[in-house]
Amino acid sequence: MTNKIVFTSIFPQYQIPHPVPASKSVPDWWRKESVVKEQMHTMKKCTPILDSLTAGYIITLPSDVYKTKGVVEFGQRYDITFVSEHYPLQTEAYPAPEEFDSQPYKWINPWKITTPKGYSCLFIHPLNSGDTPFHSFSGIVDTDKHPVTVNFPFLIRKDFEGNIPAGTPMIQVIPFKRDKWESKVIDNKEFTEPEEFYKIFNPPFGQYKRNWWTKKEFR
Repeated sequence: MTNKIVFTSIFPQYQIPHPVPASKSVPDWWRKESVVKEQMHTMKKCTPILDSLTAGYIITLPSDVYKTKGVVEFGQRYDITFVSEHYPLQTEAYPAPEEFDSQPYKWINPWKITTPKGYSCLFIHPLNSGDTPFHSFSGIVDTDKHPVTVNFPFLIRKDFEGNIPAGTPMIQVIPFKRDKWESKVIDNKEFTEPEEFYKIFNPPFGQYKRNWWTKKEFR
């Protein structure tokens, strides 16, 4: 059975860019990177990193966002605003890196997101996206029951001035099934790596993808 996530526009009167499978929005640095450099595999050979880049769906900025002298402004392509402010005290406990302004903002999400019963969504800054001038906060929402749109708080770099163009990935949406878990820790006997561990480091390479990896599909 294939599960379905539904993105419903709350502004159908506008031609807002649609969410897309993350596989269609991998960052440029990944596309441009070579698989081999100086007879050594680069991180582009790493299937787990590729899985993170292609997991779920990407929601992009519906219009340009400008920052000048500490002020963040939305490029008025439409008669609605896609950026608002939080009060700084709402996020002052968060240990933000020094390079980010303490003033929190919020992306106004133009999409109502619905998942099947028992499924939630992880909303996270686009994974391994590199040097974006902003960073979106992470959150989990039970989108099978939550009746309204989910907006995304973010911080922006202090030293950034310029334009963040429309179409820039602003959030990655990864649906998952809610399951009950319990943990178990084994710390009372000697651990021995399985034989397969050593195969990973010997040719032919790519053992993980050939022997243990499972394809994930987000369409």
